[in-house]
Amino acid sequence: MKKISLTIFISGTLLFTGCKKWLDVKPEGQTTKDEMFQTQKGFRDALTGAYIDLKSDDAYGRSMTWSTIEYLARNWDNTGNYADINSLVNATYTDASVKSMIEKIYAKEYKVIADVNSILEKIDAKKDIFQEDNYSLIKGEALTLRAFAHFDILRLFGTMPDNPGTSPILPYAKAVSKDIIVLLPYDEFAKQVLADLDAAEALLKDVDPIRLYSLLELNPVLNSSAIPPVSDDYYMYRQIRMNYYAVLALKARVYNWLAPRDASNRANAAKYAQLVIDAKDHFGQPVFRLGGLSDVQAGNPSFPSEHIAAVNIYNMKTVAEAVLGEPGLLARSDFNYQDGYYYLNNLFPVAERVADARWVNMWAYKTSTGQTSYVRLKKFAQKDLDATNQIPLLRLSEMYLILTECAQNKADAEGYYSFYCSKKGIPFTAGFSAAGWEADRKNKMIREYVREFYAEGQTFFTYKRYNVATLPASWTAAYYTATVARYIVPKPDREYNYLNK
Repeated sequence: MKKISLTIFISGTLLFTGCKKWLDVKPEGQTTKDEMFQTQKGFRDALTGAYIDLKSDDAYGRSMTWSTIEYLARNWDNTGNYADINSLVNATYTDASVKSMIEKIYAKEYKVIADVNSILEKIDAKKDIFQEDNYSLIKGEALTLRAFAHFDILRLFGTMPDNPGTSPILPYAKAVSKDIIVLLPYDEFAKQVLADLDAAEALLKDVDPIRLYSLLELNPVLNSSAIPPVSDDYYMYRQIRMNYYAVLALKARVYNWLAPRDASNRANAAKYAQLVIDAKDHFGQPVFRLGGLSDVQAGNPSFPSEHIAAVNIYNMKTVAEAVLGEPGLLARSDFNYQDGYYYLNNLFPVAERVADARWVNMWAYKTSTGQTSYVRLKKFAQKDLDATNQIPLLRLSEMYLILTECAQNKADAEGYYSFYCSKKGIPFTAGFSAAGWEADRKNKMIREYVREFYAEGQTFFTYKRYNVATLPASWTAAYYTATVARYIVPKPDREYNYLNK
């Protein structure tokens, strides 16, 4: 088997954290690795460090949600006419600037993995130091983070899911070690992702506070008069942790990714998606709710009621305005004319957009001098500093789309999609085309993923999963073209040392 000289280890120092509330945590000092893992608090702090890396600019605080990965999907125009962005949009992976962007993503994903591996290598031997359910919670979240990061490495750098081949391609890092990590074939790599998720599911199932209390109870910022049901802040804000339902949702996503070559994967994807949809809190109310136009009108355009897992950006209002607002570069220039393809007008046809929650009050022309032909997305615009400071990683909408994709017959597919459309404000009265309904479903699903998850990093992966060579003719086929070479992003060609500093 092929090997890669990829060094992932902890040396010298690890960050530790102090906080009033978990979501406001920032690194404040250092302690040695051995000292850190002598206490429950040390393990908690190490896990918090992993979440901090997860939400960094080179990961899901920017590159893997609304920036780099969205340029690869051509969801943004090169509004500043920068040469490096032009190379990125064109997937010129040999360009030095593009290589640097990709290397930073690769390094940060494996940095998150190194963070949690440092926990996982110590936690079983220290099981006796944990109080209440902290052992199961911390280990379960660490395993889920490891699976989440590895899976996106597979989605970005792996071969095509419909024909992945049998050659070793990527390292699945399960230990903190200076040793060479063996490259695994595609299917074996995917099995490791699912094995971590199986273990995490078993650990979190009976102890995760998200199954014991409602999200309203666990988020006092949403209900300031409520008395939190737990005295420890570490158990709060589960929607910005890798919680039990995030495990199920991620399983649905993984199995759906693997579905093209195995019908049993399609059945598993549907099973786990349904489990998330059916989740109820101890009041008997759904844990998650599909967002709609009323959420946008209430100032919640990212649909926080759907967030199964998310990263918290404490200064979200400032960050969102800088990248997506008036001064930001992330914008489109073809709202009415520009490139002749009318991309957004095709993505959201005039006849369908009247009540579409992804359209109404979501897009606006810029008003700055020299920018008035550009359109910005307001999905993450904050009404105030205390609004929901979250970029979603997993959302309930995806679970309904997975059920639609995985349905075995036309009636079931239409049933799932009709319910979804009724909540999103999309007209869907005639059903899928009687002639070739599966092709119609496919085209609608591709478009739905783009519309629903714009600026959330899912478009490129949707195109790759379907091996989209060009967009459906009904919504501007000429705008986007791709070959397999665009979808298989080359791995960095140099060694990495990952130090938790």
